[in-house]
Amino acid sequence: MSLNPKRAKTLVLVYQIGSLGDTVVSVPSYRAVRRHFGPDADIRVLHNAPRDSRALPHQVLEGSGLVNGSVTFEQFSGRSTWKTWIELWSKLRALKADAIVYVAPGERCPSSVRRDRLFFRLCGIPQRIGFHAVDPKVFDTRDAAGRLSTVPHEAIMRLDRLEQDGIEERRSFDMGLPLLAVPIHKSDEARLWLEGKCRSEKMQVAVCPGANQSAKFWPIERFEEIGRRLISLGMEIIIIGGPAEKEAGDRLVSAWGQGINAAGQFSVIGSAALISKCCLLLGLDTGTTHLAAALGVPCVALYADRDAPGQWEPLGESHLVLRHPMPCGGCGVDLCPVPGHPCMTGIHVDQVWAAVQEILGRVS
Repeated sequence: MSLNPKRAKTLVLVYQIGSLGDTVVSVPSYRAVRRHFGPDADIRVLHNAPRDSRALPHQVLEGSGLVNGSVTFEQFSGRSTWKTWIELWSKLRALKADAIVYVAPGERCPSSVRRDRLFFRLCGIPQRIGFHAVDPKVFDTRDAAGRLSTVPHEAIMRLDRLEQDGIEERRSFDMGLPLLAVPIHKSDEARLWLEGKCRSEKMQVAVCPGANQSAKFWPIERFEEIGRRLISLGMEIIIIGGPAEKEAGDRLVSAWGQGINAAGQFSVIGSAALISKCCLLLGLDTGTTHLAAALGVPCVALYADRDAPGQWEPLGESHLVLRHPMPCGGCGVDLCPVPGHPCMTGIHVDQVWAAVQEILGRVS
């Protein structure tokens, strides 16, 4: 039954910020929300509109059946913040949603969570779900050696907050892989595109050399070396990513003398279709790695020590995540201030190659 007697369907907004990676780790929450409100509910994503080419949540969730649409708002920044708040308040008051579900990041500070809850109450939304802050101490617990302790996965923290307000989680189902499925027509498009570019019936490996923050970068020349070793085994390499990865992809393909650069040429779902053809993905702490994991493709993932282990790692059991712990671990910076960026350069080529070989041994 609709909460609003004047509307045929219950209108539910799911508040989510971020882009591809944030959307993927929110899929278990979207599954729980859909199950709770039922197949007839009108569920829409409420999210900020990025100023660049990053994927929007509803683009990632296309064809999933989890959402019916989206409601966007401008980024909050500088002098325009109050104007943005007022415009969003006006939009939501007119929309008259029945419920708002909160799947913001676990590290959102308690004062921001309280502010957000108050704002949505002032918007006239009667049911507010998931507005519970995670204790900040969770993200800065350290062992005797001073290393950051492993924390619950971001997807689990989001589910747990919803359960506090009565949205039952069924973890084995909600977290079950694949989280996303590639539509048949997109799979066919990817297959035809690859047929015109692949040299033979080689096994295909996806490589994503980019991330949205420089603190997550691994030296490009090390990707070159891993690529050479893959090619020596007869593998076909496909560079995956958005427009920001195109230049790096061109450099790698040129250095190898072969390979396929698909960066920036496909939508999120198109990229997912390409990844689904690959036996593994080598990537960084970025949305493309999360996308591969959501499809059930095993990953070798190289992570900076800027976040607590466990929180943002690819979902599933088939991945190998490599980190180089540092005394400054947990810094959360976008740009590393330490000369040489040791938490990433400390991940050596031979370590990565050993991980790649281990996964290839499983899938071959």
